[in-house]
This record gives sequence, C-alpha cells and structure tokens, in this order.
Amino acid sequence: MAEIRGIIVKKQGERAEVKVDKAESELTGLPKYIDCWNPVGAKAGDVVGAEYRDFDQRKAKLVIYGLPVAGILAGVACGHSMATFFHMDELSFIAGCIVLWLLVTVNYARIFKRDAVREGKQAVIFEIQQPKIVIDMGQKE
Repeated sequence: MAEIRGIIVKKQGERAEVKVDKAESELTGLPKYIDCWNPVGAKAGDVVGAEYRDFDQRKAKLVIYGLPVAGILAGVACGHSMATFFHMDELSFIAGCIVLWLLVTVNYARIFKRDAVREGKQAVIFEIQQPKIVIDMGQKE
C-alpha cells in the first residue's frame, strides 16, 4: 500500500482531518486535506502515516443494515429494564428507547455509508510518527 504522510489538523471522534504533505507522500494527485478513520487515537498536531484500504462490501452492508436492527433490540431491552425499574407501563418506555437507539444507530450507519461505502476505499491512519527535528548547533568557523 502506498503511504500518505501528513499532520492532523482536527480530530472529531474516530475521524481526523489530515493535511497532506505531498513531498513526503508516495501517492500523487492527492487533495490538500483528507478525512481519515483514526483507529490509533492520534491527536491534533501529530504527524501520521495513512493509507487507502479496501474493505469487504458484504461487511459494509452488515454494518449499514445490521446496526439499526441491533439498535431496535437494544431499545427493547433498555425500555423493558427502565419500565421494570420504575414500575410503570412498558410500552411507552420501550417505544421511547427504540426511537432513541434508532436515532443513534441510523446516524452512525449513515456516516459510515457516506465516508466509506461510496468510494469502496477508506483512508485509515495506521501510525503516529515522530516529527523530524533539525537542530542547528550554531557552530562558527
């Protein structure tokens, strides 16, 4: 895989915006900024290495369609538990929790679909690098 070198400009959750250093990157024709998945937990200001990775379309569909189903099941379990704890009618708690969990899971699936599935590839940060430091000793001759 060809590597992309850059510095993280901003981080938001599991995503990071990387300013590409075109002189250090192996790929050509890169945009100035790319949006990357950040599984290594790099912070703003870190020098990172990234690459484009292919992913299985079947697994992507599982995330897109399976996550909302899991959200419905989690909403039912959460609503049932809350109704039992408060000794109240189950239907209203279950309906409320299903709506809440569906909002969260559908939003995540929508973001995943927008960022990864459309292109078939996803930019992923795979390492945090030490910045190159050049020290001028100021020696005079």
